[in-house]
Amino acid sequence: MLLTAIVLALLGALVPCRAEYRLSPGDIIELAVAGLPDLKQRAPIQLDGTITIPMVGTIVAAGSTSTDVQARVEMALATKVLRQRTPDGRDRIVLIQPGDVSVAVVEYRPIYVNGDVLQPGQHPYRPQMTVRHAIALSGGVSTVRGRSATMGVEVVEADREYRATVLALAKEHVHAWRLTAELEGSEDIKEQRLADAPVPAATLSEYLRTEASYLNIRLLEYKNEKVHLQNAARLADEQIGTLTTQEKQEAQGLQTDIDELDRVNKLFGSGSLVSPRVTESRRAVLLSSTRHLQTTATLSQVKQQRDEFLFRLEKLDTQRRLEVLRETSESQVRIAELRTRLEAAAQKLQVFGRLASADAAGSGVRPAITIIRKSGDGWDRLSVSEDADLLPGDAIEVVARPDLLTTAAGQ
Repeated sequence: MLLTAIVLALLGALVPCRAEYRLSPGDIIELAVAGLPDLKQRAPIQLDGTITIPMVGTIVAAGSTSTDVQARVEMALATKVLRQRTPDGRDRIVLIQPGDVSVAVVEYRPIYVNGDVLQPGQHPYRPQMTVRHAIALSGGVSTVRGRSATMGVEVVEADREYRATVLALAKEHVHAWRLTAELEGSEDIKEQRLADAPVPAATLSEYLRTEASYLNIRLLEYKNEKVHLQNAARLADEQIGTLTTQEKQEAQGLQTDIDELDRVNKLFGSGSLVSPRVTESRRAVLLSSTRHLQTTATLSQVKQQRDEFLFRLEKLDTQRRLEVLRETSESQVRIAELRTRLEAAAQKLQVFGRLASADAAGSGVRPAITIIRKSGDGWDRLSVSEDADLLPGDAIEVVARPDLLTTAAGQ
């Protein structure tokens, strides 16, 4: 048994552990406190590595994990007196307990792509992003730069405009597909053939993945809001039933106390009872009347809340449909504009007698890829493949193989 335990411990030590991500300037975190929605906020990490949070102040975040920042915020809030206003207008003191504070990264530092790609520049980082994804977002490998000296700057710029418009048109088509799926209440986007915007499969897949994620978020948000309103209306109905029964019982009790007061007054008038008994009966009527009025007021308030929940529930589908229809109309306008721009760019290229850039994948170009990554106080240059994982803040250099540039330029 001892030998087995030792072997298992050694095997466990050989399994690599994925280090928790450490924050850096440029990241944006979201802070939330259970039971205190007003404290929810997003905080960017400044150049000096700090974040500023109301009621907490300035906290060092760079170089720390989300868990570290969460612990610091919890420690700071534990010394504060937090108040929450309840629906009935009263203030309630909230004590921060371990686990009440959550800190998550909602936006990472962007990545940067440079070199032989169609659209060099900055792109948002997504978890599990690879070099292939970054190149796809940049429009794919482009050998236009290798031909600019022989074909002229005007041809290169015309070609760049043409391909950029193709990408924008394909992206807008995918956006329209997502709106159609959302309008139909479907969780799947129906992919269609892009005759007017041929793009690499990897680029189209990236667009589809992004829009599918957004579609799932929108549908989940809609379902959660609908369930919330339905539950709120149901709970209000249950409370109305309870208050209605209570109101009837209190009305009967009040009438009983009134009848008792009349009987006591008659007995007191005939000299059969002493005055203290009359006073007690009057006090009982007053208490019953007060309880009945309070219950009636509460019942009226709950009915008003129930009606508001039902009204919002009834308008939810209509508002959502109108919003999606408006976005669809705007998307169709953008598609028409992009088609016009694409036709103009194609005509400009036809003036030169040919399309300036051949598809890099079709040309067989295999780029050399280098990742420039921050490491301590310096930078590392890593030669990688297209399947290499990226980290926030990485810079990617893409260079088409020199021995293929001449071949691609002559095609």
